[in-house]
Amino acid sequence: MTTRLSPLDHAFWSLESPDAPMHIGALAVFGSGPAGPVDAYAVAALLAERAQRIPRLRRRVRPSWNPLEGPRWEEQPGFDAAAHIVRHQLPEEVTADPSDEGLCRIVGELMARPVSREAPPWEMHLLGPTSGGVDREPVLFLLLKVHHAVVDGLRAMELGLGLLDGFAEAGSGTRTRDANGARTADAATRTPPPSPEPAAGPAALRPLRLLRSVPLEARRTLRATEIAGSALVAAVDGVERAVLHPSPLRPSLLRAAARRPAPAASGLGLALPTVAVDDVRRIRKEHGGTANDVVLAVLAGALRDAGERADVRVLVPVSERGRRSGSGARTAGNRLSGFLVDLPVSEPDPVTRLHRVRDAMDARKAAGPRRGAGAVALLADLVPAAAHPFAAPLLRPSAGLLFDSLVTNVPLPDLPFALAGMPLTAVHPLAPLARHQELCVAVSAFRGRLHLGLRGRFATPRLAAAVDTAAAELLATC
Repeated sequence: MTTRLSPLDHAFWSLESPDAPMHIGALAVFGSGPAGPVDAYAVAALLAERAQRIPRLRRRVRPSWNPLEGPRWEEQPGFDAAAHIVRHQLPEEVTADPSDEGLCRIVGELMARPVSREAPPWEMHLLGPTSGGVDREPVLFLLLKVHHAVVDGLRAMELGLGLLDGFAEAGSGTRTRDANGARTADAATRTPPPSPEPAAGPAALRPLRLLRSVPLEARRTLRATEIAGSALVAAVDGVERAVLHPSPLRPSLLRAAARRPAPAASGLGLALPTVAVDDVRRIRKEHGGTANDVVLAVLAGALRDAGERADVRVLVPVSERGRRSGSGARTAGNRLSGFLVDLPVSEPDPVTRLHRVRDAMDARKAAGPRRGAGAVALLADLVPAAAHPFAAPLLRPSAGLLFDSLVTNVPLPDLPFALAGMPLTAVHPLAPLARHQELCVAVSAFRGRLHLGLRGRFATPRLAAAVDTAAAELLATC
């Protein structure tokens, strides 16, 4: 059975280019299990066995013969999950610390390479095992890469967790063996593939349906015009900021236009700092706001400490999953909107920075996620499928006009997960980096730490250290 990509999934598929891949990722860190070190080859075989059973991972994208229709998902004949899993032996100097610069360089290069567009668009990379931690225990790293057309950040984490021990006991009920030979639940995903589109129905009813659709199409057109108008205003403001206020994070328009796309193999910067969840809670209790507000304020302080002085406009994605479409039906696939928020990097006082972030986020939330330039992703639902391939080349360079950086929060269940008996100790989410942008940030809370994934040329050890400094600076005011 084949199913059509959702409008936003089609947009993500069309927006990808070799120098700006559209996959999302996560770096999972596993410690030693009760049985001691596990053979990485056996772990790879276990992952392949579990991935083989997940319907979403067996599908590839096939273009439609009709140019007016979008591409479709179809199951790949003879699918072999093992072909998507690669083992890497880490250099001896790489330690078990996820913030190790050697490890970050390797992961950054792997993340910069696009996934295949001819096969199911995902990869897994096993790195290690290695040693060098506090207790000198072996550590295994697993990098999962999945195209954004397949899943959003939340679904990617669910997909990854579906590969772990015992996660799908409520799913298929079948059981397999782990790398130590112990029996464990099959980790089939609990997310079914999208349902096929309904049939058109009898021809006699089509004129009536067309008549009834006129008010709906009028509302869709009005919404599209409103969102596009807000995006245009934001883009004009972005041109002004780029011309009048260029900065290390926001290159001038001329420099951005003259820069040649970097080959994927050259890699990009990557840094993986962490912040204690208890510190964030203490700051919230003292100064108010949400955990996301604190994270944004910490990032503003870190950017300032790393050399940025101009305010930075960030896109904060908001999941629209579960909302109904304009026709009243729940749609499959990605559904995202977002808020555009200016981080007060120019403000030297950390508490004032937090208050300004909180006020800005409160104002965006009051307006709602379906209004303003941040809702530009919703345009994918409001334009014909045939327009996506033609609009994509025009839209690829425009992200830098709307926002300077992406900051996304990926919720993660705080439960004791394991792979082949090895405990999951950390998960750093990794977001796609738009063309001409220098930084994107993804955040997940797990096991008492906020794990950040920083990507881009601005994602340096200096910025990672600045995150620690900015968090400590805010904590000192409590």
